[in-house]
Amino acid sequence: MPIRVVVIDDDADFVWLTRLSLQLEHDITVIGEAQEGETGVALALREQPDIVVVDLMMPRIDGFEAAQRIKRSRPTVKVLTVTALSLDDTIGQKMYRSGIDAFLSKLDVATALAPMIRSLHEAGIERGYRPSDNDLTRSCARPRGRVEP
Repeated sequence: MPIRVVVIDDDADFVWLTRLSLQLEHDITVIGEAQEGETGVALALREQPDIVVVDLMMPRIDGFEAAQRIKRSRPTVKVLTVTALSLDDTIGQKMYRSGIDAFLSKLDVATALAPMIRSLHEAGIERGYRPSDNDLTRSCARPRGRVEP
């Protein structure tokens, strides 16, 4: 069964490119897209994806708040945040508190998004994975073969 993904980003071009690149993957299916947080949260709760790919910086409801709302109702859904921001300790801590499972720079999406989605999905199936502070502050741009808690 394919990995079911919802994409939430206020940049329509990014959403389109993400969907297009993931359509090339035989084991990943984009089941929904939203261009703002409120709609994205409702979509994720309704469609129950395996992975939510969400931008951190969006108007009204940002990626931190969207992740919290999704995780509150569906704690098994993995949240992968994509952003143009540099990851520092403050952002890493906020991501951790929001329930975000992994971080990917938008610069690395073309080469690392599909492998990261697979890695998160596999980790969730194998161990009910929840990241530590160190997992979030490490660069996730190069996916690891197996994520250890």
